[in-house]
Amino acid sequence: MSNLLSITSHKSKYSSGFYSTFAIDGIPLEVWLPRHNREAELHLVAAHSGLHSDDDTYLVWDRIYSTAPGWKTLVPLLVCSDDLDLTCTVIVAEQHADEHNVHWSRFGLMKDLVTLQSPAVDWYDSIPGLTFERLQFQSVLDTFRKQENIKMHWD
Repeated sequence: MSNLLSITSHKSKYSSGFYSTFAIDGIPLEVWLPRHNREAELHLVAAHSGLHSDDDTYLVWDRIYSTAPGWKTLVPLLVCSDDLDLTCTVIVAEQHADEHNVHWSRFGLMKDLVTLQSPAVDWYDSIPGLTFERLQFQSVLDTFRKQENIKMHWD
């Protein structure tokens, strides 16, 4: 069974206004994660809605678009609402793909925030993995980028 990734407008208790974020089966990611593990209830907002650093924004989008079959990467999903960068609190998904699906196999809190190459992660064991149909996943990413008017180097 596949999950449905979509885009929704959300206002968390840590943001001053509404912003675009990913939703899992219709539930904003900022709500979905803590429903499965209360430890994931942090002062976080979507990493894909505009970070202070263009380099951080590029890295976040580059990682989520890394869907070649067999490729595994960590995708920053939520970041600290005060800093809006990758140097504070960051929740990541371990992403890998096959020919037909993209999987977020587990979620965790990054401990080593110096590098995303091989950071230490505290994994949330109680949060279930997710599976998305590849074409639908790519379509949602493209729509989100266009909606947020985020330009990438490969455009």
